[in-house]
Amino acid sequence: MRAKELLASLRDKGLRPKRAWGQNFLIDDNTANRIVEAASVSSSDFVVEVGGGHGVLSVRLAERCRRLVVVEKDRLLAGHLRELFRDRSNVEVVEGDILKLDFKSLFCPKAVLISNLPYSISSPFMFRLWDWEDSVERFVLMFQKEVAERLTAPPGTKSYGILTVLFSLAFDVKLLFTVSRNAFWPRPEVDSAVVLGTRRCVLSEDIKRALREVLNTAFPYRRKKLSKALRLGLKGFGVDELLETAGISGDVRPDALDPQGWLAIAQAYASLLNKV
Repeated sequence: MRAKELLASLRDKGLRPKRAWGQNFLIDDNTANRIVEAASVSSSDFVVEVGGGHGVLSVRLAERCRRLVVVEKDRLLAGHLRELFRDRSNVEVVEGDILKLDFKSLFCPKAVLISNLPYSISSPFMFRLWDWEDSVERFVLMFQKEVAERLTAPPGTKSYGILTVLFSLAFDVKLLFTVSRNAFWPRPEVDSAVVLGTRRCVLSEDIKRALREVLNTAFPYRRKKLSKALRLGLKGFGVDELLETAGISGDVRPDALDPQGWLAIAQAYASLLNKV
C-alpha cells in the first residue's frame, strides 16, 4: 500500500499528525522502501517497529517478516493500525509509550528494530535501547540528522559522545543516507538520516554498568585531561591505578579516547571494584 493511500485512509477517519507528540509521517515511498531494504528483513525475522504512525513502514514489514510488533502511543493511530492489519495474523499492535513499556516483553532474541523516531525522544530512547541491547540483532532507525551524526562520530569531534561510545562497542553503526524534510508530513524544520546498527558483541552487565559510570563521570568534563575528569567524579577511587590497569594515558581528553579505550577503562574499573 502506497503512502498516499494510507494518508487518504487517515483523512477519511479525521486523523492528523500531532505536533505536540512530534509526529511527522513519512510520505515518500522510495525512502520507506530503502529503510526496509536496509533492514534485510526475511521471513524468519521477528521485527519490532516503534511508532507505527500511519503504517507506511509497517505494511512493508508485515509482508516480509515472520512476526511484527508495532508499538504506537497514539490511541487513534493504534486503532487505525489494528484495522489496517485485521487480516494479518503475524502482526500485533501494542498501544503504549515505548519509554514506559517493559522492553523485554516486546522482544525475542535477535530481534530487528525499525523506527522513524519522534525527534523529541531520540536520546532517551537510545539510552533505554542500550539497557536491553542484547535482544537486538540489528536496527534501522531514522533520527534528526544531528542525532545520527552523534551515533557515528569519530573521536575528537564535537558530535562524539556517550552514545557514540556505547553503540560503537556493541554494534557496527553506519549512517546510510540522509532524508529531506520534504519526505514528511508535516514538514519538519530539520533534515533526517537513517542509521544501521549490526550486532558485534554482547557486553556483560558488569561491564555495561562500569562503562556507563565512567562515561557519565568523565564526559561532562570532555575537554579536561582524562585523569582529572575521572577524579572529579570518582571521588575516593584510585584513578591512577585504574588508568594504569587499563593501559590508558591520563593526559588524553575524554572526547579523544576511542571506544576500545573506554572499554579498557570499564573492564579495569569493574575488576578493581570486585576487589574492594
